[in-house]
Amino acid sequence: MSEFDAVATPEDVLDIAAKRTGRSEIDSDSWCEGLQIVVDEVNTSAAFTPFGRERILNDCADALGRRLQIHQYIQSHRELLDAPVERPLFVLGMPRTGTTVLSYLLDQDRARRSLLLWQCLRPVPPAPTEMLRTDQRCLDLLDEQRTMLEMVAAAKIPLPHWEDADGPTEDMFIHNQDFKALSWDAFLHTSRYYEWLFAEADMVTTYEYQKRYLQVLQSTAPGIWSLKMPSHSVHIEALLKVFPDARLVWAHRDPYKATGSLGNLLKLPKSMTHHAEALDLHDIGRYVKAQMTEHVERPLRARDRIGDDRFFHMHYSEMMRDPMGVMRRLYDWAGDPLTPETETRMQNWLAEHPQDRYGVNSYSLEQYGLTVDELKPVFADYLGTFDIELEGQP
Repeated sequence: MSEFDAVATPEDVLDIAAKRTGRSEIDSDSWCEGLQIVVDEVNTSAAFTPFGRERILNDCADALGRRLQIHQYIQSHRELLDAPVERPLFVLGMPRTGTTVLSYLLDQDRARRSLLLWQCLRPVPPAPTEMLRTDQRCLDLLDEQRTMLEMVAAAKIPLPHWEDADGPTEDMFIHNQDFKALSWDAFLHTSRYYEWLFAEADMVTTYEYQKRYLQVLQSTAPGIWSLKMPSHSVHIEALLKVFPDARLVWAHRDPYKATGSLGNLLKLPKSMTHHAEALDLHDIGRYVKAQMTEHVERPLRARDRIGDDRFFHMHYSEMMRDPMGVMRRLYDWAGDPLTPETETRMQNWLAEHPQDRYGVNSYSLEQYGLTVDELKPVFADYLGTFDIELEGQP
């Protein structure tokens, strides 16, 4: 019998997380509504395999466990909440627009602070600066990843996305601890969760939780934060309420190419949790179209309200052709020094990490029941506002 067999409420998941961590006090109930939607779906939809249901609920318990640990650490170190999170740089935009490359280049700057993947999985106690990449928790996860990559290489499966344990990751993996993140929706079958997330969820509490999480991590390893998550673009107003001095980097790419790439990315988590007959690529296509609509319309409206000078515009095509030129312009806009040492580190990273090193991914809009003509109205204002280089039929 599995510990998840009788899970029916968010409190049931919290009980499992409390048993795992030995912690039971949590900071608020802002996570409950989103988790209830996830629990309801995995309990009522026939789309999920038994493994898929348990995988999702296990991830839910792990996320709540991290929140319990973060809260306990703050209770013992209340002074860390007095330290500001100053002038953070947030990278946002449509999914699949080069934000990962940009975040890894920013991570080469030792004056900056990245949200490292391993610290989204095992955050407490926070590591000191000198151990950010040598902490045993980091090394253990790197070992797990090596084994995984060997298996993927042997199976000759191209990876649509990869992040190293000791490299930067998305803020989504903090947001998922408030259960307001597209990482949950990626595993689900219906539109209920993302419709709630985009239309009803209180994202201010999520950014408030993110700020506390960052304060925990920076208490032992300070620096100016470089952060990224494409869907920050959907929540700009909530972000700025919590981080009013944030600097916003808007990543741009051919939206038709980005749409096909997102479909290719989302196929993987659903294939891991769904029965084969429940995996409908045209359903994924409808979801991708809805998500991309939000990712272009909402930031355009926010830009109208807050002004274009709040944004640095990073174009994927320019990043692929002249990444160091883009980085120099970004640093000049941000008012941060780009030292020769940092430039060298960035150039070395680029040389060591060629594109498609984990295989070439092939995809098309047609796989997901989409066409350029159908998507033209979605992207008309976006393409009319910015000079986006189109890459050709995806």
